[in-house]
Amino acid sequence: MNPIKLFLNVVFSFFSIIAIAQPDPVGSFNKHVIEKWSHEYIRVSQYRVKGSPYLLGEPFDGSIEMKSGIKTEGKKILYNVFEQKVGVEMEKELVAPDGEVKAFQIQLPDKFGGEKMNFINADNLAKSPVKGYLNVFMDGPNAALYRQYRNRLVADPSEMYSKEIRMFEQYYDYFLHNKKSGVIEKVRLREKDFVSVLQGLKLPANADYTSVTGIKAVLEAVNQ
Repeated sequence: MNPIKLFLNVVFSFFSIIAIAQPDPVGSFNKHVIEKWSHEYIRVSQYRVKGSPYLLGEPFDGSIEMKSGIKTEGKKILYNVFEQKVGVEMEKELVAPDGEVKAFQIQLPDKFGGEKMNFINADNLAKSPVKGYLNVFMDGPNAALYRQYRNRLVADPSEMYSKEIRMFEQYYDYFLHNKKSGVIEKVRLREKDFVSVLQGLKLPANADYTSVTGIKAVLEAVNQ
């Protein structure tokens, strides 16, 4: 098999494994960037970078809530996951609001799964080791699970030997919050990570820690 095709197969298999939602918009978007990107490259340091610093490469319907209490609604929202900035889209550019953002919401279209996504500023959480914004995957009185969307520069599989060209690869990390102890830690979807963070909370027996239904069952049990 051609080395580039083999690499792409490995990349796509990886994204299908780590995704816990049925559609994986991030994996699909990365595949689109690798195979079909036709827009301009962005200059980042010494590199020409293809792809987008914005979540899934475009603005979405949504709203922004400031710590001052001011709300912006009915606008197109851009979320720069590379720099962890959010703002209103104007002429394809991000215009940051005055002051500090407390939270924001975006509505994904059907082509990305149709999910309504709520994000909070990680600074809202005491003892948070995270900077930027966290997507609230599940929340309750005792525990919460967050996703943080990120962007990193990687070699472009179609330009593997180029020293100048890179691509934005979007991905996400999970953070588990034990609200009783205040502990917030990055976790993988596996039992030992959940047991480590959720010490002192009653975990369900024989739970599935690798699927969306299993994770929901775990958090519903500890939040009772």
